[in-house]
Amino acid sequence: MDQDIRARLEAWIDAHFDELLSDISELVAIPSVAGTGDAQAPYGEGCRRALDAALAMAQRYGFDTSNYENHCGSITLRPGKEAQDEIAFWGHLDVVPPGEGWLITPPYAPVIRDGYLVGRGSDDNKGPAVGVMYLLRAFEELGIKTHHGLRLFLGCDEEAGMKDVAYYADNYPASGLVIIPDCGFPVCYGEKGIITADIVTDAPMDTVLAAKNGMASNIVPDRAEITLRGECAQAEFGEYASAHVQDGCTRIEAKGLSRHSAFPEGGVNAIHEATKAALAAGLLSDHDRKALAFFTRINDDYLGTALGVNGEDEMSGYTTCTGTMTSMTEDGRMALHLNIRSHILADQDKLIANLEAVCRENGCTLQHVHASKGNYFPRENPVVDAMTAVFNEINGCDLKPYVMGGGTYARKLPNALGFGLGALPREATTLFAPGHGGAHQPDEGLHLSNFRKALLIFGMGILEADRSLAQA
Repeated sequence: MDQDIRARLEAWIDAHFDELLSDISELVAIPSVAGTGDAQAPYGEGCRRALDAALAMAQRYGFDTSNYENHCGSITLRPGKEAQDEIAFWGHLDVVPPGEGWLITPPYAPVIRDGYLVGRGSDDNKGPAVGVMYLLRAFEELGIKTHHGLRLFLGCDEEAGMKDVAYYADNYPASGLVIIPDCGFPVCYGEKGIITADIVTDAPMDTVLAAKNGMASNIVPDRAEITLRGECAQAEFGEYASAHVQDGCTRIEAKGLSRHSAFPEGGVNAIHEATKAALAAGLLSDHDRKALAFFTRINDDYLGTALGVNGEDEMSGYTTCTGTMTSMTEDGRMALHLNIRSHILADQDKLIANLEAVCRENGCTLQHVHASKGNYFPRENPVVDAMTAVFNEINGCDLKPYVMGGGTYARKLPNALGFGLGALPREATTLFAPGHGGAHQPDEGLHLSNFRKALLIFGMGILEADRSLAQA
């Protein structure tokens, strides 16, 4: 690692850090949950506004920008003669739904508080995306040369299906190397497979009148409600659920601790608490009791044991499975949405067959199945070692490259791996309530001292990746 460049880059980051936070805040203030739209805004007006604002920001700093039919955009520093001559970075401007329970600030009113920039998208992924833009700006202003062209892509549908990057891959050439700043350090060279599906009861519910819960497939919900026919005599169901009787019906309300569904450990699934309470209320018909007992078993753990999809491998660890949303069909049947992160060596066709068989045994049908295979970037590639060495040298540690359960653009692009800008250890804080402060949680917060350090790591990692590719 070039120590002179390191010192110059670190000084530049320090000098421009407040300006960087202002630009991130500008984008965080734009509600950009991906949805349906039209040709001018394929993922909705909010995502289009965020894309336009980010490209305008880059133009102010002298970058050439491109808009790929409003699906995504790019910012270019020293374009390569061919796409294969470029190192690309893919960040995203869309965010998960804001949800409820924000205590520090409204979701789209970013504030800096106790060393955090708080607002939806500050950490995932507007902060890191703008951070990479600033690193490209630093390279230009400091005259730091690279062997390859550098291009930052800004997507608009990462949280809701990645149709943006699929559109780009279908219509434009692939870059020689793709680095995704949407995970933790050091290098993430693999991602688990993802299966999403709905389990729907074969017959309408008799005593469950309403059960619309959860915000998105990839969020373990922290709130849930189930309305039952009849009046329950019990008012409390443990620490997380309570009953409210009105007009001959009982509304079960449950609270939990939200997590990203790829990392459910330590969370409390409010749907699980609600179904357990509904079973204990003593109001369910035999059919409804069987259905809710099945849904409860599914969420008894986050390993998929009740569905026969549990398993693990040495490379990527264990499969996770969470029921993250419930709904009622027009004819009164109840559905539980699944988000499964399968270990890399798992046979997804076999897992889906297991799901179908277990559903049949429990009076349900598996519907709306979508499977995305995992991503694997060769661990032996010199780029992996070069960027990992940068992280370890700056941090004085010896961490190894890893595989994760999260799903990023890396699974949709060739020659792609993840590198930062997250997961540096944080000091203890009393700023956030339990279940708050994380990427998909209320009061999402970008830890500023870590972010400053992460920018240095990422910038030097880019230069070492560029060098190792040139020497290969």
